[in-house]
Amino acid sequence: MAVSIAGRSGWSDDTWSYLNDPRMPAMEHGWKLHVSARPGDLDAVTRLVLPVLSRHVCHAKFARDPETLRRLNSGVVSAGAVGKAITVYPLAGTVVRVARELVAVLRDREGPRVVSDRRVDPRAPVYYRYGPFTGDYRTGRSGRLESVMTGPDGRIFDGLAVGRYRCPPWAEDPFAGGSAHGDEPSAPGLGGGRYTVTAGIARTPRGNVYRAVDRALGRPVVVKQARAFVGEDESGTDARHRLRNERAVLTALDGVTGVPRALDYFAHQSDEYLVTSSCGDRDLRREVLRNGPYRDDGTRPARALSVLASRLLRVLDAIHGRNVVVRDLKPDNVVLDDSGPGHCHVIDFGISEWNGAGPGGATPGYSEPVLRTTGPAAPADDHYALGATLFFAATGMDPVIVDPDHRVNRDRTLACLAWALPGRAHREVRSSITGLLSFDPAVRTAAADRLRTGTAGTARRPPRRPARPRIDSDLLDEVIEHTTAFCLGEAHAIVDPVRAARLNVPTSIDVYGGSSGLGLELLHHAHRPHVRPAVTALARWTAEQSRNLPAGLYTGRTGVELFLAEAGVEAVPGTDARPGHPVLPDRAPDGGPPEADLIAGAAGIGLGRLLLARHALRSGHRHAADRHLAVAADCDRMLASGTARLAPTGSDTAGSAALREGIAHGGAGVACFLLEYGGETGDPDAISRSEKAVARLAAVTPDIIAAAAERGATRRYGSWCRGLAGIGTVLVRAAERLDEPGYLDLAQRAARACAALAPRMPLVTQCCGLAGVGDLMVDVAEASASEEFRDAAETVALLILSRSGGTWSRPVFPDTGLAGASATWAGGSAGVLAFFRRLRDRGGPRLGLVA
Repeated sequence: MAVSIAGRSGWSDDTWSYLNDPRMPAMEHGWKLHVSARPGDLDAVTRLVLPVLSRHVCHAKFARDPETLRRLNSGVVSAGAVGKAITVYPLAGTVVRVARELVAVLRDREGPRVVSDRRVDPRAPVYYRYGPFTGDYRTGRSGRLESVMTGPDGRIFDGLAVGRYRCPPWAEDPFAGGSAHGDEPSAPGLGGGRYTVTAGIARTPRGNVYRAVDRALGRPVVVKQARAFVGEDESGTDARHRLRNERAVLTALDGVTGVPRALDYFAHQSDEYLVTSSCGDRDLRREVLRNGPYRDDGTRPARALSVLASRLLRVLDAIHGRNVVVRDLKPDNVVLDDSGPGHCHVIDFGISEWNGAGPGGATPGYSEPVLRTTGPAAPADDHYALGATLFFAATGMDPVIVDPDHRVNRDRTLACLAWALPGRAHREVRSSITGLLSFDPAVRTAAADRLRTGTAGTARRPPRRPARPRIDSDLLDEVIEHTTAFCLGEAHAIVDPVRAARLNVPTSIDVYGGSSGLGLELLHHAHRPHVRPAVTALARWTAEQSRNLPAGLYTGRTGVELFLAEAGVEAVPGTDARPGHPVLPDRAPDGGPPEADLIAGAAGIGLGRLLLARHALRSGHRHAADRHLAVAADCDRMLASGTARLAPTGSDTAGSAALREGIAHGGAGVACFLLEYGGETGDPDAISRSEKAVARLAAVTPDIIAAAAERGATRRYGSWCRGLAGIGTVLVRAAERLDEPGYLDLAQRAARACAALAPRMPLVTQCCGLAGVGDLMVDVAEASASEEFRDAAETVALLILSRSGGTWSRPVFPDTGLAGASATWAGGSAGVLAFFRRLRDRGGPRLGLVA
């Protein structure tokens, strides 16, 4: 869709058409407007909006075509994108005037509610919120890319649109009569006051799900909302149609054990609500993540996988007996309670088929691989989803979904099953799940029959698990070459704004999730063709973006400076990242004391300055090295005095203890810096502080190792950022720095605990994933000259390949979203590449962050 106003420049990417007003001053953030529209009305709405914008100084962007708007309105992009057909960035002080003119021309138009905004007038789809005008991003503590706004007092506020209205403390609402957000039910309740909401179950773009009490009957119920015009397809079917379908299906299933009852249905404004009986408060996903996988080992009969399978199949059989196919069986839609033997329930029938008719839809990895594009679904389709659900119950992992070929994903899923359930003891379970995951409906049906009767044997041969590759130098070289090429392509895309928008590459520039982390890893491959010029271009682009950054190592300025220094690119004059201009934080983003951690705080800044000082000395710049060392000394003083503090981690549980001591945000990260600072300076006081910090870490580590071995222990215990992989790395370094062999023994114990957790860790990434675990194995193997840990590192490599798409030698590594690939260090292929590089080289730098 072409949009134009005389005197304004315009261009498009794959999502938006832009209009820029040359009279508009630079504004980092302010009050902005959103116009909501249905896909079929986009052209008409645009024609009404353009004349209004022509009378004002403003920038604007428009969904480029109806299909793009349909994708935005589906919620697939994000909950905050729903309804945002047009965004207007008005001149400061003019937002009310522009908004009122838009309301006048758009009165009685319809569109999805913009849940991140407030509505200007209930009679028109015009919304407002305070948010960023420019793309100033950083990686937050959670690892999520945050859209950052810096207030007049220097306080940071996350500007990313989410599923509720938020406003920074410095901004005053210009619409004195603006309506309340209206996304949450208000007293006295829904349904004319009959239902009082007591808790939220889920917040989704298509509508929220609540727990409530039926005040008329005094019983607990579940209230499910469907937002108008959200997820609307070409035929006009939206979330409300799916909720109506669920009501019809539940009516057809009335009386079936293990299925909720439809109790009421009503509308509130343009949204619709379904009230059902409550089946319990524990879904299978939460149960497995909290208490560990289901097993048939006889230790916990109530959590036997075979019992769960037979109960689920009994419910499915009853559903199929009413001529209904679920189409969306998955762990989230299996609810458990303690009411008796049949405590397994199936919920969420929005896309189910009754008598061969339904609105369509699928969940990747569960129902999607076998559902036909045309024609009705069949009970055997639910049997595939049953196999995938049992796979999750047995492993705590979702099926692999990164490859475009469903067969590759299925085969890798079966490979993961073999890792998680090895040996003859689990052969029957593996055989049942394997049969259910066949692409042949007859094999799936036969596998379901065997579950019903408990008999062995197969009607047809189920799919074979592909043979595992052997980790040798040839395979490692191929994987590294292929992954380097992928990362190189992402680096080229980042510096090209058109390709960046089309490929959705990261727009952050930090080490953790942006261009600096990618560039630092690519520098280890600079001997390969085309890498060095690409890194140079990436560094120059990074330097141009490096304004308004916090000081942190992984998530801020210090890490960016390290990348620019290693790449040999000068910072752009006037940016915060210029060498010799370090700024230590005087408070945390939330206004509290400065942070002490490795990711964003004093420990990381100090470590980064040590690395910058070493680089300066190698380059013959003694004066610059002294400046960096002075900043590292300031960081040491902040930690010694308690000026910088670790953020609290919540409840005092074993899981929070792992987080509290982890390398990213806990004591291990502080010890990491103190070790390096003491070793670099030789300062006796600094060395003494590092010895005490490591001794404290070593004292609490055995309890964390023991907790990690307990049944149901969270997979977080194995991670680099929050668990034993990062703690073990520091202990390996301490054994070397302090000449204490006992620390290496403790690191080996931590590595063994990580190895036990690795087969059920779903992520392949550095942060919270297998690559971080693999790096610990490499560190321990090299420090101890032990083949045990070399073998463990190769096993981790096989686990990573099993969780990936592509071929064994040309893998597609999934990022933290599991469905796609990116090239970031913490959550993408650059971090996985670092592990494979170090595995091949038997050690080597870990992104330059530990010398």
